[in-house]
Amino acid sequence: MQSKSLLGVVTRTKYRGLLSLLFILLMPSELAAQSLTDSSIASNIKNLSKSSVWNLVSQTRLTFDTFHPQGMVKIGEYFFVSSVETKERPERIEALNAPHDRTAGIGVGHLFKIDSNGQLAGSITLGESSMYHPGGIDFDGISLWVSVAEYRPNSRSIIYKVDPDSLASTEVLRFEDHLGAIVRDSEKDRLHAVSWGSRRLYSWQGADGDYSHSDALMTSNPSHYIDYQDCQSLAFSKMLCSGLSSYQNETGASLKLGGVDLIDLMSMQPEFQLPMTQFTDNGALLNQNPFYVEADEKGELQFYFVPEDNQSVLYQYSIP
Repeated sequence: MQSKSLLGVVTRTKYRGLLSLLFILLMPSELAAQSLTDSSIASNIKNLSKSSVWNLVSQTRLTFDTFHPQGMVKIGEYFFVSSVETKERPERIEALNAPHDRTAGIGVGHLFKIDSNGQLAGSITLGESSMYHPGGIDFDGISLWVSVAEYRPNSRSIIYKVDPDSLASTEVLRFEDHLGAIVRDSEKDRLHAVSWGSRRLYSWQGADGDYSHSDALMTSNPSHYIDYQDCQSLAFSKMLCSGLSSYQNETGASLKLGGVDLIDLMSMQPEFQLPMTQFTDNGALLNQNPFYVEADEKGELQFYFVPEDNQSVLYQYSIP
């Protein structure tokens, strides 16, 4: 009986693999190529471990004030980075029954377009009034997706899509919570986002890219060891998130722990989790701010991080 059950599992697994391959072959050529690449990323991510070797490939200094970077994607030779410029920091509110635990503060939300040499190739500002804090961003093959929220939990957000060539932005919807990162599953026409601290996971079902009449479905995040800072959509309804959290031992000493989670967007459950403790020479945890990952022509994973504020460096790491 045990061998028959195992044979059934193997057969079903092969069948699902053939269906996935057939699905890719029926796609338009560019989307099919991207799906194969994304599938390679997801499978290679699952092969990582705490003993994986992170090889530093390059360090590119960004030649402008980046403020506080939040999200990043790579399109061709260009990087797109969202960032919050804080002019007046939010302050804690001690009053009981206050609607928020801190003031809104004052700031500006930026989206930067950066060339391979770290030069600023273009930029726009996003948001309005007290909604000036961009979060993690995504690229669905056509548009960039950016959420801009108030700089406090349990607040409100605007979701934009942005043309990567012209940087023209279009408001998609508004939502009554702080959205810290957003991705678009173009295959299912669904938007997904995480709240402040990523304790709540949201999703919206679209109708030909229109989400204005869709109610948000909320799922509690089953993962607790890190808070997601930036997320990236992958093929077959997967999402890869990077983040960190701080811990204290009994002596009060603090430890920052980073990690990446591969999440199945249909079940909203993590398929794979990898703790990370890689730091820059300046003492910044790699998972501090935005990240992006791609597979090169050899299939090796290439990770990009911008963990430092203001005078930032773009780090590229390769994992054989």
